[in-house]
Amino acid sequence: MSTLTATTGLIGRGARATLRMVACAALLINALLFLYDVFTGGPSDIDLTHIGLSLVIAGVVAVRYRWTPALAALAGALQLVEGAVFLVHDLTEPDRAATFAFAGLFFAVSFVALLAGVGATVQSYRAPRSRPLAEPLAPRWIYPTMLALAALVVGGTLATAFQAGGVQPGFSPEALAALPALQTKSSMFDTTEISAKVGETVVLRLENADTTAHYLDIDELNVHALIPPGKSNVALFKPTQAGTYTFYCHPHADKAARAGMVGTLTVAP
Repeated sequence: MSTLTATTGLIGRGARATLRMVACAALLINALLFLYDVFTGGPSDIDLTHIGLSLVIAGVVAVRYRWTPALAALAGALQLVEGAVFLVHDLTEPDRAATFAFAGLFFAVSFVALLAGVGATVQSYRAPRSRPLAEPLAPRWIYPTMLALAALVVGGTLATAFQAGGVQPGFSPEALAALPALQTKSSMFDTTEISAKVGETVVLRLENADTTAHYLDIDELNVHALIPPGKSNVALFKPTQAGTYTFYCHPHADKAARAGMVGTLTVAP
């Protein structure tokens, strides 16, 4: 009878995951997101590093020592901090549903890793030392939380998809072809130098030969122009002060280190 009761208890416990398992799953999903970015033209060296770290940390967290879930919390927090600029731009200015979906998923999964990692660590140190099988189950509120995050991502993605569908650039093909071009290919700009003059209106044709979206970002001039995959867009701005400015693609560049899709805009008097 005791064996039957124990078996029934194990089946009941198996119906719900532990917070440790939730944290591991979140890290594995983030690794898949980075892998997707590699296949869609993202910076493979950066993404492969993140994939490796996510998989290693997930493997360590799966080892049932009390302290290991804290690594999932740390990984989730670092991913949120590292991707803050990317997340803020794409979640507050969702120009394209695909980039919004990626940013939303990355944010949601990183947040779950942080939340589940902290919760699992607290559970581990509160529980008495016992067999790994007796690890506390995830509280029931974790599932509505994950469902709410998923609903926000799906809802936001659908909303931006409908919004983006009605936006068309106001240039004829002939006028567009006559504009100076800035092209992207293999996650690189075709030039790293752009020149302009103070008070001059700069109009650039942005061409994307990649299968992933890029951006032309010039923070000081408040330029954040989407370059859809395989399509064109136009950036229009007027510098008011002479100097040198950095232009870059925020998802595929390290602006501070000037690595990846980065260039210089020189504005003459």
